[in-house]
Amino acid sequence: MKQLLGMILGAVILLTACSPQNDTTPSAANAPPPNEHFDAAVQEMSMAYFYHVPEAATQLGVSADTVPGTGDRMMDRSVDGDTARNAALEAALAELNSIDSESLSPDRQRTHAVLTTLFEGALSPSRVVDYGTTAGAWTLWYLPYSIVQNSGPTVDIPNFLSSQQPVTNATEAEAYLVRLASVKGALDGALQSYRHGVRQGAIPPDFIVDKSLAVVEAFAAPTADKNAIYLSFVERLQQAEVENAQGYADRALKIIDADVIPAYQRIADYMGEIRASAPHDAGVWRLPDGEALYAAMIRHMTDSNLSADDIHQTGLDEVDRITREMDVILRSQGYVEGSVGERIQELNVEPRFLYSNDAEGKEKLLNDLRAQVEGMYEELPNWFRKLPKHKVEVRMVPEFSQASAPMGYYNNPAPDGSRPGYYFINLRDTALHPSWTLPTLSYHEAVPGHHLDGATSMELDVPQLLKALWSNTSGEGWALYAEQLASEMGMYADDPYGDLGRLQAELHRAVRLVTDTGMHAKKWSREQAIEYMVDAEGLDEATATSEIERYVVWPAQALGYKLGQLRILALREEAKQALGGDFDIRDFNQQVLDVASAPLPFIELTVRNWIASH
Repeated sequence: MKQLLGMILGAVILLTACSPQNDTTPSAANAPPPNEHFDAAVQEMSMAYFYHVPEAATQLGVSADTVPGTGDRMMDRSVDGDTARNAALEAALAELNSIDSESLSPDRQRTHAVLTTLFEGALSPSRVVDYGTTAGAWTLWYLPYSIVQNSGPTVDIPNFLSSQQPVTNATEAEAYLVRLASVKGALDGALQSYRHGVRQGAIPPDFIVDKSLAVVEAFAAPTADKNAIYLSFVERLQQAEVENAQGYADRALKIIDADVIPAYQRIADYMGEIRASAPHDAGVWRLPDGEALYAAMIRHMTDSNLSADDIHQTGLDEVDRITREMDVILRSQGYVEGSVGERIQELNVEPRFLYSNDAEGKEKLLNDLRAQVEGMYEELPNWFRKLPKHKVEVRMVPEFSQASAPMGYYNNPAPDGSRPGYYFINLRDTALHPSWTLPTLSYHEAVPGHHLDGATSMELDVPQLLKALWSNTSGEGWALYAEQLASEMGMYADDPYGDLGRLQAELHRAVRLVTDTGMHAKKWSREQAIEYMVDAEGLDEATATSEIERYVVWPAQALGYKLGQLRILALREEAKQALGGDFDIRDFNQQVLDVASAPLPFIELTVRNWIASH
């Protein structure tokens, strides 16, 4: 155990070398017992986090009685709000860092290692720059630009109100209206933060301003009675059969018309003002202290201090390996002319793989996804020791955000079971989803990927704060590992095109290592990154453009998938070599899954401790 604790501390120290120190550590004579001191520090950190990110409290079902005010307001996205949030979290982290983890019980050692690593990473960008925002709608996620095309308040708030804010009775309907009334302040605060960033020199690229403006205008264009928030609220009132539903709907309509839509319009007006002065350079290298910011983002998003150059080379090596494997399958199916990317482009437009782009075709696609999820559930017991009780539902991405939303994404279930996990699929155009690409997407977003990870996390007996946070590189690394696991399960045994889809998805994650570091560290242009992606993996230009623009506003986030998968696979090989005939894939998968939302250094230590215990 001493050796394990030393390794944990070493991993944490590696990532916390520049952490602030706490000068108010209690004297030895007056200090409470270490476990009690630690529990109080975790409680302080939890209160600070949920108070300053109230949407996370709602998502997890944290009562407003526990953390006052969390049920009736949105996160303060203003400059002062972000400053106060950072200060509160820094103070709570300093208190946690003042505690010697070796003096704690084993379960507390884990919590200490996870929280200190995740908060150090999340706060590191705001320690080097004075712009952007540290927290997203539901977790700690630094954004250099406060309002963008695929996240931030203009996208997250409508999604939160539609999928996370409960509306099952009259009391909840009343709470919904109170929170809806706070949207104006949240949007105005975000606009203030956006203006502040522009004044600091952190103006988004012109193409990001254009895409962000399009999302804002699409939301604000319909009249209030056709607004996405209003229509969703009315539907949920009807589903819950809330008494006096029309009265609640009428009040929501007035708030949306008088406050919400005008707040969106103010954002649109400002974006129109700055559009002409926005540069075209894609990378954060051009922002104030941009090089230091990208290094901090790598730390935040990969739980490591890897260099951009090393990551870039890893991407190039993986692109080469995966491309060769794809070439074998393509040739076996008669596709021999042209590059791998060109042959994939041929497959993308073959009618036999396409769904009709109408209501019937979209419903068939959704049903196929549901069948893939159900088929995977039948196989899971052979590969895991236990499965979470929470289920997952397949849903379509709301129309207003389809233009800039990812092809698919996942939202965690409620811990109390009142809400399942949601696997969202973007159906703005079914041609973007050839049938041979869909199984892998389902295995990544639902099971055994994000849903198995997220639902397991919700059911663990750990502090609520741990359920609100996750490591980008271990969470996304697990989901990419799950894609390969599906192949090992035999899900593509009679489906070479499905296996090709798996390899293309893996290739896509390798390309991300190249293009993300290319733009943010090597000064690639947006166009250069798009061209590389299209040529390397055969994506259509529109999809590649959406992907590249995502990396522009989420620096380093796209690095987590491949880097995380590679580390999990290396751990598995290490376990196989050490355990020989005693190795059981069910035990390995369960070891990783049970801590899959923890930072990768902790996962590595967990697996190695499991190996040593045999």
